[in-house]
Amino acid sequence: MVYQETFVQRNQHRIYVREYPGEEPAIILMHGFPDNLHLYDRLSPYLSPPRRVIAFDFLGWGASDKPHGYPYTAAGQAGDLDAVITQLRLQQVILVAHDASGPPAIDWALARPERVAGLVLLNTYYCAMQTLRPPEAIWLFSTPVVRNIARPVSQMFGHWIFRRMYQWQFGRYFRSIGFCAREETGRICRHILFSEILDK
Repeated sequence: MVYQETFVQRNQHRIYVREYPGEEPAIILMHGFPDNLHLYDRLSPYLSPPRRVIAFDFLGWGASDKPHGYPYTAAGQAGDLDAVITQLRLQQVILVAHDASGPPAIDWALARPERVAGLVLLNTYYCAMQTLRPPEAIWLFSTPVVRNIARPVSQMFGHWIFRRMYQWQFGRYFRSIGFCAREETGRICRHILFSEILDK
């Protein structure tokens, strides 16, 4: 699939962007936590062409800069989104937000409704909730200090600990909603997500 790679400047930091050719309004694909723009690798060929598609890594993720001491907040991510839209000179956009990119996408859309041709929300949230927390499996392998210990320990046992935790937290969810129709498909789905989390 043909795409152009570039970096968008956000103050002294750089945001990695992939741009697929097509017509306006552009579709902007935003990843959640813990993830990066590769979340949409299989989707992009179905969107471009005909549509122009922009995928980017928020600061701190993927190929974007990871500044130390930077406030990684929803407001900061809205600023990342605005920098991408502004520097690519996009007029109207279709925002696609997954997971933790929901709040910045919604905030940007509310502040500039005339620029938004569409807003697609995938498995996300908006306001603070008492019950909102990352699953233990994600917390364990994505919290900076904790993951430095958890990842080597998990590797010592062939990732058995993580696999058990993942099956406990996510395996039941896939079966209960029929996300994967057959058990074999379910194993494939779990393996793909397991590999992606460990590669972060």
